[in-house]
Amino acid sequence: MSNLTCNAALVTLPRRSAYYVTVNLHVLHDCRVLANLTGQTQLPCDGIVTRLGQANEIAAAWIDGNPLSGDFIADVDQVSPRLLMYSGTLSSTLFGEDPRTWLKPGRAALDAFAARVLPTLQTTKRTICFRPHARHVLSDPQGTLRFLLDHAQQPFEIALSPADMLAPDMLGTIDDHLRRMFESLAPRAAMIFLNDIRLNAAGQARSVALGDGILPQELVLSLIREHVPATTPLVVPPQKLDQQLKWLRFEPSQTVSK
Repeated sequence: MSNLTCNAALVTLPRRSAYYVTVNLHVLHDCRVLANLTGQTQLPCDGIVTRLGQANEIAAAWIDGNPLSGDFIADVDQVSPRLLMYSGTLSSTLFGEDPRTWLKPGRAALDAFAARVLPTLQTTKRTICFRPHARHVLSDPQGTLRFLLDHAQQPFEIALSPADMLAPDMLGTIDDHLRRMFESLAPRAAMIFLNDIRLNAAGQARSVALGDGILPQELVLSLIREHVPATTPLVVPPQKLDQQLKWLRFEPSQTVSK
């Protein structure tokens, strides 16, 4: 990973903008892509979250897949003690729709998974950080916060991923949904995922880079300033990085030294 180079670590958004925020920028890298670029052996995870400009500072190891499926396997021997994963679904596909996922059976399945892995997490001093998604058990602010409170003092965290938590029928009132997400989850989240959302021709939500979708920029920057602690990692996808930094109003001259 030491071959990766970026431009900055802790970034201050310019004062001349409507919002003035200090953000702790990170990037979610695909481990297969990194292995191809560096010629190194692929890590035992699907992705790593690294601080922008300090690629050796790894905030989490991303484990793709559905933790509620019978064939899900996650190696706890990772490059970070924080294992990042989805909260899972009862559907046969990772992003399929199954109403049971959002009802008691889904929450019971996630609680059962947490109970199974708890002894291993405690023994190995690992933490699981769940990334919510509109199609998964942890899909909304209330349910996500409830899970966090019910498992207090256990090695479980939550991330906030606003675009992933938006379903197509929520986009007409997107401002209200974003406010609720940030107000309830951002102060407690281990990290914030900042990707954008766009509807395809079939009306399905698709994840895209910041600036390629419909997230209201001014509102999001305001919510970050109001609710996200400066030390909380803000994680962006690696594609179109310059565009995303511009969306966040990053300027090299505003970089805070390491």
